[in-house]
This record gives sequence, structure tokens and C-alpha cells, in this order.
Amino acid sequence: MEALTIHAIYEDGKLTPLTPLPCHDKEQVLLKVVRQSNVEKSQGLLKGLDPETVQDVAESNEFSILA
Repeated sequence: MEALTIHAIYEDGKLTPLTPLPCHDKEQVLLKVVRQSNVEKSQGLLKGLDPETVQDVAESNEFSILA
């Protein structure tokens, strides 16, 4: 099988894929865990908005993790 990139949720000590995997039951696989940044998670959410609106949202305290 070629390498796959999938998204998963880590909860209660287990990784749960968000899409089905083409694996057999009890098949061993090698995992590389990469934490997804907030920028990557929100990519595409502001499509179609003008640059000024995107800038306002980016600089707003309402959406800041520092506020």
C-alpha cells in the first residue's frame, strides 16, 4: 500500500480516523503524527471575502487566542 495522509481525532488515548482506511483487521501500520495548526484547520473558511474583511477578522480580538 502506498503512503496515505489522513485526518484523525485523538480522544481517550485512541486515534480515530475521520475516513475509512483501506486496511485489513489487525493489520499493523506505521504512523507519523503531525499536529494540525489552527491556520491549517481554518484554511478555506474565508473564501469569497474581500481582503479587507479577512484582515479585519485576522486582527480582531474576538477571534484571538491571546485575548
